[in-house]
Amino acid sequence: MAKAYIVEKFDYHMAEVEKINKRVKDYLMNVGYERWSRAHSTVNKTLTMTSNIAESINASLKAARELPVLPLLDYIRQLIGRWNVTNLKNAVESFTDLEKKYDTMLMDNLELSHQMKVTPSTSYLYSVLDKGKQRMLFLKDRTCSCRRFQMDEMPCAHAWAVLKYKYIDHIEYFSLYYTTKYLLKTYEIPIYPVPDESTWKIPAEVLNKKVLPSDVTKTIGRPRKGRCKPISERERKRSISCGQCGEEGRNRKTCRNNPKRG
Repeated sequence: MAKAYIVEKFDYHMAEVEKINKRVKDYLMNVGYERWSRAHSTVNKTLTMTSNIAESINASLKAARELPVLPLLDYIRQLIGRWNVTNLKNAVESFTDLEKKYDTMLMDNLELSHQMKVTPSTSYLYSVLDKGKQRMLFLKDRTCSCRRFQMDEMPCAHAWAVLKYKYIDHIEYFSLYYTTKYLLKTYEIPIYPVPDESTWKIPAEVLNKKVLPSDVTKTIGRPRKGRCKPISERERKRSISCGQCGEEGRNRKTCRNNPKRG
């Protein structure tokens, strides 16, 4: 449901969920579809549908979170600095017009477009036949009835079919933020090192301030440090198989079958 581009597809999956448990549908409705659903989103999230970025940084700070505030901030500064250098190096060494992730998506859409048939209505309005379904594409407005063109801000498979039909360069129909040029701009600002504490010039009004601890109610039990992994990232439990017969669900001691033959 979260990844569905059109409301009809969203409603189809929601109906499947409702058959399993209606309370789930009610809960998601109270949360607000626009907060987590691509089809109902009121803003363009540019392909980002999760909070994994923040969670990844949080996981990198798992040990550093035990430090006092100043050492923690300096650790974060050094961490972001190392990441910036690595990402800038990867961007400089890239030989494609688009960042690797988006270039791969582009090639996938290109492959899907090979079997599609394009029928022009005007110089900017086209009908694209995709596996028996008609998709309407407005090249001038960069929109498609599948909604991928306008939401992803890159040519969907239907747009690719039209661009090939018109012999138009696809790079003009990409968001500039997907290009390697803009990727370089992201990491061109350096993370400056902090001088030694003995050289700091701290204003008197700052030195005279007394900072009190946060008024936080401590919960029962040990606080969680690791993030809750989604189902897609969890390791599947390995099933036990017998070393004698090779079947799952038993071991050598409880096996009554004949030994397996090599």
